[in-house]
Amino acid sequence: MNLVKWFRKNNTKVMAIVVIVILFGFIGGGTLLEQLSRRRKETLAYFGHRKKITNFDLDEARRELSILRMLRTDRLLVGLPNLRAVLLGELLFSERSASSVLINRMRQMIRRNQYRISDKQISDIYKRSMPSEVYWLLLREEALRAGIMIPDADVGRQLAQIMPQIFDGQTYPQIMGALVERAGIPQDQILATFGKLLAVLFYSQIICSTEAVTNSQIMHMASWENETIDVEFVKLDSAVFAEAQDPPGEEKVVEHFDKYKKFFAGDISEGNPYGFGYKLADRAQLEYIAVKLDDISAIVTPPTYEDTEKYYRQRTKQFTETVPQDPNDPNSPLVERVKDYAEVAGAISEQLTQDKINSKAEDILQEAETLTEAKLQDASIDLASVSAEQFKQMAGDYKAAAEQLSKKHGVKVYAGETGLLTAAEMQEDDYLSRLFITGYGQNPVRLTRIVFSVDELGATELGPFDMPRPRMYENVGPAKDLVRQMMKETSGQIMAVVRVMKVAEACEPEAIDQTFSKSTLEFEQDQEQPSEEPTGGDEEPSETQKIYSIKEEVVKDLEKLAAIDTTKSKAKEFINLAAENDWDSAVDKFNELYGQQARQDESDPNVFKMESSMRLQRISSRTLAMLAAQSQGNPGERLFVREAQKWLSVSQAKIERQFIDQLYSLVPQDSNTVDAAPLTMEFKPDMSVYVIKNISVKRLSREEYQKIKAMQLYREDEIQAQGLAVIHFNPENILKRMNFRPAKARKEPADANAPAESEAAS
Repeated sequence: MNLVKWFRKNNTKVMAIVVIVILFGFIGGGTLLEQLSRRRKETLAYFGHRKKITNFDLDEARRELSILRMLRTDRLLVGLPNLRAVLLGELLFSERSASSVLINRMRQMIRRNQYRISDKQISDIYKRSMPSEVYWLLLREEALRAGIMIPDADVGRQLAQIMPQIFDGQTYPQIMGALVERAGIPQDQILATFGKLLAVLFYSQIICSTEAVTNSQIMHMASWENETIDVEFVKLDSAVFAEAQDPPGEEKVVEHFDKYKKFFAGDISEGNPYGFGYKLADRAQLEYIAVKLDDISAIVTPPTYEDTEKYYRQRTKQFTETVPQDPNDPNSPLVERVKDYAEVAGAISEQLTQDKINSKAEDILQEAETLTEAKLQDASIDLASVSAEQFKQMAGDYKAAAEQLSKKHGVKVYAGETGLLTAAEMQEDDYLSRLFITGYGQNPVRLTRIVFSVDELGATELGPFDMPRPRMYENVGPAKDLVRQMMKETSGQIMAVVRVMKVAEACEPEAIDQTFSKSTLEFEQDQEQPSEEPTGGDEEPSETQKIYSIKEEVVKDLEKLAAIDTTKSKAKEFINLAAENDWDSAVDKFNELYGQQARQDESDPNVFKMESSMRLQRISSRTLAMLAAQSQGNPGERLFVREAQKWLSVSQAKIERQFIDQLYSLVPQDSNTVDAAPLTMEFKPDMSVYVIKNISVKRLSREEYQKIKAMQLYREDEIQAQGLAVIHFNPENILKRMNFRPAKARKEPADANAPAESEAAS
């Protein structure tokens, strides 16, 4: 063969050989081969018993995730109405753009379907200590070890069904052809990669649905959730008759306090059936600067005619409605119609006015933040290293800032301090309960959650889309009244900037005579700053300046307890009155005889009332477990309980459950009513006696049970499976159950004669 022709034909190979020879000569052939070999065989981590993860394994995992993104799997997973799929999508692809909207959708899904999942468990999905490709590699290997493999033909059929939905109508051949041609990815590799994803999902479904639900469980849950009880009653609270009791002696007061000071109020148990408790929950004291929007409205200039007309012209589509083409024929074809300016001018003016008020209030409060943070603006100050005490010294004076802003803007700016409040007390307050702060992605976060997240308490945990955890004495806000805003109620709205100035962890009281302020936000013109301890004197504290006395609470409880027997006798007296006349007359007579001293509202003289509760359902243990999970990390949180048709905390739900169970216990199992009515029932948790006029139960028939049995089984299985999914896809749990561990870095032996560390020892 002609040598010149051979060189021309194989010039590429020759050049490669020449380069390698030169490298061999430059750095030594043995060193180059060692580096290439080491790079190829480099072990980065292990999982399972001795399974290696090399750099090539992670590169392959990254390529597979890239293929899945090309297939828009990230959009597919988070768009499914299945929490398990959404969690997997967020675990693998959330780097793309974390969405607060998606977080809120997950929370709504959890609450709507009563999953036993907490906000913290959702937040933990985003706390990854490893890159996404590590979790993907471990999850696909886990499914493979379980023998879960999806044939390419099945994968292709699945993709053919879903591709038009996620690719705007484009078909499987169009999308697959584009990926193969443009990205240069073989079709079998695309199918194999998507098949691995389906295997991971299928395995998670199997592993999260392993808890079998028995027929007896289903029958029990079905009867509890579908049977109802109706009851008519008059409630006699022992507090009404407590004033007639002799005050308890000092020795008895101290004894009662010592017995129950380790319990929180409302902790019902066999040993504490009345739920006595004087242990203090976590508490926080706030300092605030606030404005009332009603006050701000007086200094805001109403919008002009030109302003409203300009707004209308720029947002014409906002005022489009769908109406019948023929106004006289409601069945005629629908057409779009733009409302005339005259129709919407008033609403536009109101909206622009409200926007101006909100903007002015925010400006004032942001100025308040600037004034009270002046010492913290020094560029030389490292805020991360500043202690709480140093932060306190540098924080500005709220009262002085409020006075300065009031003079500048010609509007009352309020400043003050609350007492030490529990989360539940904040949630019950008319102002604090309605305040929210906008976090990332316009995500509203309740002020109570933010306050109780400070490091000194740590009672709540803020999620990745809420807001940064505040520090003591750090300004938080402006906080807005989103409740009234959503209800479109302008009256009574406030905005505020707050800071946590003092906290106290849950503890037993120091002494029975301990007192402290329970003040909340004060908006009276002649307000006085509440103090931590009462100042004495005969003046009655205002509603927002309440003083809490532990001894007074103990005395009240003992007086009510002593009045229980009296209350029982009054219940019998009521039954006799009702028998002589009628129930309405008996109620009127009782209000006349015993209601005056217990009247709370002067406008309502009826202390005793004829009440009815219809279609009450038992609250199951599953519901209590759901409430406990969903309220975890949210002190004071109340959730809607379907069975009770109320917003309840966990402790309140337990008491409500006991009340309904006690009503059921009055009705014989073989009957739907009580023949002995009227009758009395003492309910210890609220120290009351109920005079029951009638009571009836609507039982679940066998035919009804057979109709709902399958759905009940599916629902319970789904609740359990979705509740376990958040545990299955928890990043740290994945690493633990797959025994993932990084490879130890190779070290050169300290002694030339010492043996190098073996791979098995690493």
